[in-house]
Amino acid sequence: MHRVFLFFLVISSFISKAQVKGDYLWVGGYQSNPEGGQKGYMMDFLRNKGEPAYVKIPQGFADNNASICDENGYLLFYFNGCAVMNRFHHVMPNGDSINAGIWFDLYWKDCKYGYPGPQDVLILPDTRNESGYYIFHNTNLYYPQIRDSNQLNFSYVDMTLDGGNGDVIIKNKSYYPRILKMYSYFTAIKHENTIDWWVIKPVVNDSIFLVFSLNENGINIHSMQNTHQFFDESRSSSSGTAKFSPDGKKLALYNYYDQLHIYDFDRSTGLISSHQKVEIYPPDSIDRSLINLSSVEWSPNSRFIYCSSSVDLYQVDTWEDDIQNGVKYIDSYNGTLDPFPTRLFLMAQGPDCKIYMTPKNGSYSLHVINKPDELGTDCDFVQNAIKLPNSNSGTLPNFPRFRVDEEKKCDPSITSLFGETVFYRKDIEVFPNPSNGIFKIKIPELHQHGILSITNIEGKLCFQKNINWTVYEEVDISTLPSGRYNIEFYPDDNKEKIYYGKQVIKL
Repeated sequence: MHRVFLFFLVISSFISKAQVKGDYLWVGGYQSNPEGGQKGYMMDFLRNKGEPAYVKIPQGFADNNASICDENGYLLFYFNGCAVMNRFHHVMPNGDSINAGIWFDLYWKDCKYGYPGPQDVLILPDTRNESGYYIFHNTNLYYPQIRDSNQLNFSYVDMTLDGGNGDVIIKNKSYYPRILKMYSYFTAIKHENTIDWWVIKPVVNDSIFLVFSLNENGINIHSMQNTHQFFDESRSSSSGTAKFSPDGKKLALYNYYDQLHIYDFDRSTGLISSHQKVEIYPPDSIDRSLINLSSVEWSPNSRFIYCSSSVDLYQVDTWEDDIQNGVKYIDSYNGTLDPFPTRLFLMAQGPDCKIYMTPKNGSYSLHVINKPDELGTDCDFVQNAIKLPNSNSGTLPNFPRFRVDEEKKCDPSITSLFGETVFYRKDIEVFPNPSNGIFKIKIPELHQHGILSITNIEGKLCFQKNINWTVYEEVDISTLPSGRYNIEFYPDDNKEKIYYGKQVIKL
């Protein structure tokens, strides 16, 4: 009996520790490659400090995005809502046609840009098979309504197949009947036993959390619990996110219209309790006619909650006796175009203890909260802090809350190149745009010495020169292929750490 118990403890410990680096590699990108496939990027926190690098991927990411690494932080596979791709960036055997059906065949048809709609996918390890992985996904409800829309499905990957690169052996299997669930609030966390998983999905036009358990019997509905807030279909659904705290004791749900909701969570029983509503905005100031996409994320120390609502970023200090007094304004969207408005949107905590934020469009940059464990503006929120090698589509990977049972919730030793030397971006005047390759650039009057560079969308340097005492500078890239290029000017006298940028089109 004692040997059996000891064996169980050893296996439990191995399975738990095997996933502490499950979120160490992020994949994204949404741009056609003339040579076929899509222009993507990877953020590898283990080998490249999270610095974005160009990678050619077979299919892009419209919105849905999930990935999973092994216990050493090496990529196993990733998922864009309708295709599963292995670590070598090939679609897995049987890995296509995820979420396929009548709606997809009639109204989308092509998976090259991923599955559309809100970020609503998750990848979780099988609780009793270290080589198996569940992919949670669901079809979207669009009008005209199609009978196969709006159901909760899963697919299953066996990593022992295809020479260890994985094969999808179960596809599009329903685990819960059709229901009007609330999009984009899909989240998960380990059970207190460190083996099983809790999966949470709110219901729309109601006040219910669906609580699922992933255990040795597969995926099962565990309970239906009160959210203490009626979430309506027109504004609540798709407009926010939900996240467990890194210590596993709290659940936060936020959108601009319904505001912030905080709950206690019992990882042993799956009980959601002790509801608190926090008003980020005065109730009479909420404009329900706006399309205001939102996101929520926790600080690694589980003290602060960050709430982003397209224009504004707030921090909530949960250690305040009266939590309403803990609401602190951090910053507002600064108006930068890259080349589209880089409004604040989706947040995700990285394994490097920073919080990353993507705008909701095809921009080329990410925002970063560099020190999320610090109070107020000391959190060091920097807009357009990271330059991507190509266009993102307003998505970041959706991970369960890893490392909840680890003493260290993240690794501050992962110091990226952009961590302390980040530059703030401002627009620069370039004309004509588009052009045949000859562009005139207006150099900022306060900065007449510096370096002017032009890179292609893959980040490759195409042109560079030193600028000295000039108002307008003309560059000629007419010999380069047609496409999009990034013009950037870095001043020499630059205590403010500002660079000026503009994306141009060469006809």
